[in-house]
Amino acid sequence: MNNFFHKASWIAVALLINGCTVGTDFVTPHPELPNEYKNAEQNSSTQTLNRWWEKLNDSSLNALVEKALLQNKEIAIAAAKEESFMAQLGVINATFFPQLDAQASISRQKSSTTTSNNSSTSNEYTTTHALGIAMNRYEIDFWGKFARAEESAKATLLASDYNHQLIRSFIVANVVSTYTTLLGQHIQLENAHKNQRIAKEIASISQAKWNQGIGSYAEVLHAEAFIEETNSQIPPIEAKISALENALSILTGEFPKEFVLKKESFFLPLIEIPAGIPSTLLKRRPDILAAESSWHSANASIGVAQADYFPSISLTGILGFQSAELSQLVQSPSSVWQIAPSISLPIFTAGRIENEVAQAKAKAKETKLQYEQTVLIAMGEVENALKERRTLVVEGDALANAQKKYIEAETLSKAQYENGNTNYLPLLIIRQALLANENQLIRNEEAKRQNFVMVCKALGGGWE
Repeated sequence: MNNFFHKASWIAVALLINGCTVGTDFVTPHPELPNEYKNAEQNSSTQTLNRWWEKLNDSSLNALVEKALLQNKEIAIAAAKEESFMAQLGVINATFFPQLDAQASISRQKSSTTTSNNSSTSNEYTTTHALGIAMNRYEIDFWGKFARAEESAKATLLASDYNHQLIRSFIVANVVSTYTTLLGQHIQLENAHKNQRIAKEIASISQAKWNQGIGSYAEVLHAEAFIEETNSQIPPIEAKISALENALSILTGEFPKEFVLKKESFFLPLIEIPAGIPSTLLKRRPDILAAESSWHSANASIGVAQADYFPSISLTGILGFQSAELSQLVQSPSSVWQIAPSISLPIFTAGRIENEVAQAKAKAKETKLQYEQTVLIAMGEVENALKERRTLVVEGDALANAQKKYIEAETLSKAQYENGNTNYLPLLIIRQALLANENQLIRNEEAKRQNFVMVCKALGGGWE
């Protein structure tokens, strides 16, 4: 028996010296991406994407974005989740160290004086004082189980941080997008009131002509119907303005309120889109980095599951003092110690370990595919945004050319009216068409701004 324990001790020492980490190390992926975007206008630097909204040169918008970054509740929730994962990592790190407990006790025991082993003259009361430090079951991380768990937790924490940044970039994009739509709605509301005034003027002229017997009642009815149509356009715009103001308030972490906006801040200057090269997406987009970290975490979890195949080596122990007399408790003769190593080897688990390993591998496969899908979606979003930008520029140029012609027609019609060559009605009709064209231009400008938001968001802008 002694020979057996002698050999076992040498085997244990050899195992400790030659320990290893189970599982496979994670390799950073390098997807094969095209060298350039097919719809890119240029390959400029993406450094300007860090605070892309400032390129819109709108101080009111900048203030709203900063307020949202400080007060938005979704960002705060994401930060709290990150704190939770940080604490979880701390819990896992604690498994690398023995857990020590300070213990102190006193016990007094009365023994029977009528048993055969005790004489009536013996001391029937026994007092024991104890003071010491105890080490609970401490598992040696021989197979790297805890190391893989730590690796997985670190990757999860990193994924949480990237998700936090992703939420921040989404909130910024939503603030700019909502602000842009709100500006457009205010201008459309102003134009709707202008259109309403023109409709009333047309109806007044049509009624006067009918009263003079030189017009038709059909024209009067048509003009009155158009007044009702213009009246119907105003309430939906006002309702949308209210909803957008409420949304902007929530994004900035405040109760709903009205916003005072400047019309001149609406029109968007031609902004260069810093498309860069596709490979920068892998380093700039937080959702791609979060997906990669989740894959890393799942890969490390395989090693945690595989470690259960191997023996578990544990230690327990105690170091302290024991004495019947309190005055002699901390003296050298009263010292006691105990150390108890143990090895546990799984023999029959009814397939539990095999299925846990299979589950971990399946999860790693799932997160790998999610990473690949995230990269594909990112590429598609950039291409769609760049293509839409081109379309909107062409559309805007055509609308601007049409506006020039409408303005020229209005000038000619106004001159004819002032010279007495025509009545006022043709001039009003041209102004009505000019307003409709202006509304289209407003929508095009708004779409360009929304597209700028979409491009910067797709390229991973909004964080450093």
